[in-house]
Amino acid sequence: MSAEQQAGTRVEMSYRATIEDLREALRARMRATPAGRRTRWLMVVIAVLLLAYAVLSSVLKGTVDVPFMITPAVVLLVMLFVPHLQARQFYRLLDAGGPCRTTVDESGIAVANQQQSSVLTWQALAHYTETPRVFVLFSGDRNATSLTILPKRGAPGAGDVDRLRALFDRHLTRV
Repeated sequence: MSAEQQAGTRVEMSYRATIEDLREALRARMRATPAGRRTRWLMVVIAVLLLAYAVLSSVLKGTVDVPFMITPAVVLLVMLFVPHLQARQFYRLLDAGGPCRTTVDESGIAVANQQQSSVLTWQALAHYTETPRVFVLFSGDRNATSLTILPKRGAPGAGDVDRLRALFDRHLTRV
């Protein structure tokens, strides 16, 4: 690829992470990865089984076991609030680094802030997903333990979001 072609596929972004970006990325990870889907499914199954036991116990014994009535609600609340709590924790870490400058091109992704910088080649990543606000890039391991979050608002123009999507489609698998 010539230098002119590579310059046409380079997208330089500047942004500061927000809690909402992180929350949206963590929710997308839960939907996009096998480990996330298993966790969500398991939490729902546990909540339904506990609720069914509580209702059945109430009908057969005529009494209500309070812990079995409360536990399904607690499990469902945990499912809803874990991404929010994780996002707040990650935000504290990321905010200390200040604004991010990210370059995405044919060789990979370079991310830098006031405290650190990192370069990821396309081989270090395997999949990506897109939400209305962010692109979320996942490592190739089964649990997607490493993820890179790129807020769309960091792209200089609307056409740059399309160029990012084209780069990701060329090098990664969409999930």
